[in-house]
Amino acid sequence: MNELLLYGTVGGSFWDEEFFTAKQVREELSGRTGPLTVRINSGGGVATEGQAIYSALRGYDGPVTVVVEGIAASAASLIAMAGDDIVMSLGSILMIHDPATWYVDGRGTEKDHLEAAKGLGVIATAYAGIYAKRAGLTIEEAREIMRAETYFDGAAAVEAGFATAVDDDTDEAEIAAFDYGLYTKAPANLQAAARAVPRRRSRASALAMMAGASLSKPKAKTMPQNKLKPSRITATVAAEEEDDINLSENDEPEAEDDEPDAKVKSQAKAKSKAKAEGEDGEDDPEAEEDDDAPKASAVAIINMCARHGASSGQAADFIARGMSTRQVYAELNGSGEQKVKINGKGPSTRILRDETETRRTGMEGALIARMSRAREVQGPARDFMALSVAEMAAMSMGNRQRLGRGAGELRAIEMAFGSHSISDFPAIFENAMNKRLAAAYAAAQPVYQALAERIDFVDFRPHPIAQIGDWPSLLEVPESGEIKYGSVSDKKESVLLIPYARAFRISRQMMVNDDLQAIDRLLSTRGRAVAAFEDATFFKMMLSGANADGPTLLETTRQLFNTTDGTKAATAAGITPTSIAKGYEAMRNRKGLDGETYLAIEPRILLTGPAKEFEALQLLAPIQAAQASNVNPYVGKLQNITSPYLTGNSWHMFASPQDAPVFMYGYLQGEEGPRMRMDEPFGQQGMAFSVELDFGVGATDFRGGYKNAGA
Repeated sequence: MNELLLYGTVGGSFWDEEFFTAKQVREELSGRTGPLTVRINSGGGVATEGQAIYSALRGYDGPVTVVVEGIAASAASLIAMAGDDIVMSLGSILMIHDPATWYVDGRGTEKDHLEAAKGLGVIATAYAGIYAKRAGLTIEEAREIMRAETYFDGAAAVEAGFATAVDDDTDEAEIAAFDYGLYTKAPANLQAAARAVPRRRSRASALAMMAGASLSKPKAKTMPQNKLKPSRITATVAAEEEDDINLSENDEPEAEDDEPDAKVKSQAKAKSKAKAEGEDGEDDPEAEEDDDAPKASAVAIINMCARHGASSGQAADFIARGMSTRQVYAELNGSGEQKVKINGKGPSTRILRDETETRRTGMEGALIARMSRAREVQGPARDFMALSVAEMAAMSMGNRQRLGRGAGELRAIEMAFGSHSISDFPAIFENAMNKRLAAAYAAAQPVYQALAERIDFVDFRPHPIAQIGDWPSLLEVPESGEIKYGSVSDKKESVLLIPYARAFRISRQMMVNDDLQAIDRLLSTRGRAVAAFEDATFFKMMLSGANADGPTLLETTRQLFNTTDGTKAATAAGITPTSIAKGYEAMRNRKGLDGETYLAIEPRILLTGPAKEFEALQLLAPIQAAQASNVNPYVGKLQNITSPYLTGNSWHMFASPQDAPVFMYGYLQGEEGPRMRMDEPFGQQGMAFSVELDFGVGATDFRGGYKNAGA
């Protein structure tokens, strides 16, 4: 079984307990493929290490199942969010809270504390974004859960959206060793587990480490001769580290041409050997201290990344790699190819930037720009605009030589798109095509979306749509102060999500000829076709049944438009102020599910077919009447919408779908609109793609609609 065990403290050892780091996780994941099970039992640890481990797991090439054994608290709970599936074992706990620290850089001035608070805010927002995405919350809702220091058992975690399943068949795991006294609201069983941990660090230093301060003992700075004692709440900072932390945005790191001093290399080698061959098996504390000397405060790195517009994920990666602020500065400012002086005491280092992501972004942007015939291209895409599709495919496989025309280009494309290729160009090409398909689809603007409410689906089972009816009427509160409970009426209609797909082929001639505009025309027609298909599917449902009066509702067991419920005019009539008034009257008199409360529904949409469009526009035209009897009171109150699927003289009135929805439509959650997938055709030339769509429509209520058969 492909498993990864994350037991102990995140990022390092606080009390000589088990621990794991982002570097260790990356090394373990390297070379692994296929489904991965990650088992977590951790009380938390270094916040930025948790972010780095989360990113490493999210980048794993295969499905990830996270199993929480015992506890996943603080930074460990963020790591758990990396799972495609998150399973809570018997008796396990998930804890989410705000990052905290008593550690500040400098002397502990107001500015120092504000900088520390800013760094904590960056970390907290980054964590909140991950929690919110997992549970379907807003960032602020996730922040409220974090501020409250919230503990979830298995069932509560699933209900809140932070886990996908509970496994009660497992044995209850022992809670990981950790000083849970660091947490404000730790329950009794965690407090009992905390008493078993030897407290070798103060609360202040432990919280400082969790917020990103170095795990090594800092070297004390020499105090000035005024004999003032350092502040109790200000942590001592290593002299070398302060040089890094105080580096200004505008400071230019000094270039250093010489290689690292031979003596430094020799000392590092000797320390490594002593650590590996020590007689008593213990690490040399001085060696640990020197190894950590070039590392910078995590808060300083986060602040620098924030100033330069870098993401929290990049900051976490810099911290996990043990980089100083000078090294981070060099990478953020594009000087990563030169040697950068670190602190004058340690060796210089060479920072090499990974250009893989830049290449991918540039190629994708160039493909989109050429397909869309963009006149101005910015960013990395400019470097790839002159390359053909074949040349990009060859470059993605590491080829830097000029391709021969004809067979050479064809060979490059076949190798890049082959079933055993290691090239990432197929994914780049597929992403570019998906974006162009999405753009064409979005521009189509199908009519039905103005008539229906959107509610996305979580699976393909029949989806019950709960229609909340009436809020209980308010009752007078007696002198005793007793507030009486009422009930909310409820109804359900079932709507089904259906998968659709259609395949098409791009010939190898189009690829070799570099005919991206022909490919874009193909995508544009597919995008518009999908929007037209959705429109046709919706109106087929809306106009189904006898006399095109719509589907039968579960609530009434009658068709959507009928004279019994007052949703269909008893007498057919043309579009006139009088017939419109009848529709207004019928919709205004609609009652809720209790049959007593008037909903006072306001018509907003006048839907017609082409045969009645002129009549509708004529009625709604803003013409000033000379006589009061000729005034049209509906000008500006109704919006005319026309669909060719309405044949003959019939016309409809609807409330806004936000106020009183009659219909709903939706997609599979996370798969909005059409998407493209590349297939591997066997025995055929060219490339095969399929356009896929998961789409559902249905009727949910009759109260917001009205029909007249027309005349």
